[in-house]
Amino acid sequence: MKFKQLIANIQTLAENSGEHSEGGGGLYAGQPNPGPSALTDKGTFNLALPRSIDAINALLYSFSNRDYIDPDGVMAVVKQKLNHFGLDFACKGGFQDGENSYELVQYGSTQLGVYGQNPYDDVNIKGFSQGDGIKEKLGHSLSLIVNVEKMPSSLRKVSMMIVPTATSSYNTSDMVGTDCGCEH
Repeated sequence: MKFKQLIANIQTLAENSGEHSEGGGGLYAGQPNPGPSALTDKGTFNLALPRSIDAINALLYSFSNRDYIDPDGVMAVVKQKLNHFGLDFACKGGFQDGENSYELVQYGSTQLGVYGQNPYDDVNIKGFSQGDGIKEKLGHSLSLIVNVEKMPSSLRKVSMMIVPTATSSYNTSDMVGTDCGCEH
């Protein structure tokens, strides 16, 4: 098949459409029904929308309940998929057997969180704010819960879900008497 014939056969190329798995999130070319996808035209990155976190959890479900020889191999894929929504988490040393909990940040660093100021506030009065980029949108923070269970076959079953949490170490307003790090 020549290149021009191939281009003629491909009707459309739609990025971020469904893969052949629950949750979707891949690339499809010319299929009439793209299938389910966590990325929507409403903007799944907007966590304040009612079904955004459900869509992200549906994506995580496609990686969950599978058996892995080394669950750390899926960690990089999960971090990359969550980055599509601006979410990130610090995971040093990989997933351990049992329940693992990781604080999430949106559009921030896993070391500092989101750091800055509201352009309408006087920095001399209110100073800089630091947070996870999530609590100010939802009223609570989010964590990624990863449960790793060793099976009789010596494989490990991994299940993942994003859940709400009351506080986060990134939110300095949650901690009384914390030092902002500047000399004042």
